[in-house]
Amino acid sequence: MADEPYRRFASLAASAAFVTLAVILMWLSAGGWDLSGSKGTAMKSELCNHTRHLPDGRDLFQMVCAFGGTERAFSGIHDHKEFNGSGVYRCACCGAPLFPLDAKFNSGTGWPSFTAPVTDAMGYRKDILQYGSTEVHCSTCGAHLGHVFDDGPPPTGLRYCINSACLWYDEFASAIVAASSPWILNAYLVLLLLTGCCASCCVFSKHAVVVAQPYLQKPKADRVDVEATPVPRANAFADA
Repeated sequence: MADEPYRRFASLAASAAFVTLAVILMWLSAGGWDLSGSKGTAMKSELCNHTRHLPDGRDLFQMVCAFGGTERAFSGIHDHKEFNGSGVYRCACCGAPLFPLDAKFNSGTGWPSFTAPVTDAMGYRKDILQYGSTEVHCSTCGAHLGHVFDDGPPPTGLRYCINSACLWYDEFASAIVAASSPWILNAYLVLLLLTGCCASCCVFSKHAVVVAQPYLQKPKADRVDVEATPVPRANAFADA
């Protein structure tokens, strides 16, 4: 029992090391780990065209694109329009091309959905408050757009779920689709990662205790044998 505190310390140290390593690997592979979730997007307002007409309203645009909010499902104008043609969806802030019209599909979710963006149009960051989902933002101005999931149709298998308030439709432009697949971390991969970390910590902590045992043992005090002195028993038949 004397070694129990050291075992706990080794287990906690191993857990911290593996969690730190996991966060670093995800940060390097995804271009950033957003510890605050999708709230407070770093949108460069100086790049915005503040005179452009926004069909969904400027207040909603600010709430979604600048502060990382989400519009109500089935409320955006671009959810149920523009399914035929050759135009391009642009960023409502800076006007950079984001999605060609032929990448749009009806997902039934209530938000405009696309299979692939224009080349280099997207920036990605992990949203820890959404069970490890991947947030997408405009790579030009940083405006929050929505999220990307791995449940889309072929050929990419991706679903870019975008807020309508972040888009404006340019029917006279065209762009090339880049069917690139970002590194997506969904809830199942998060669960698998945590399970692996816990199992590794259990194995690592046992080895750590064995290796550190000679250094963690406390010196024992010298044993002193004390001879017991017999205690005389009272004479039960002593004279009153």
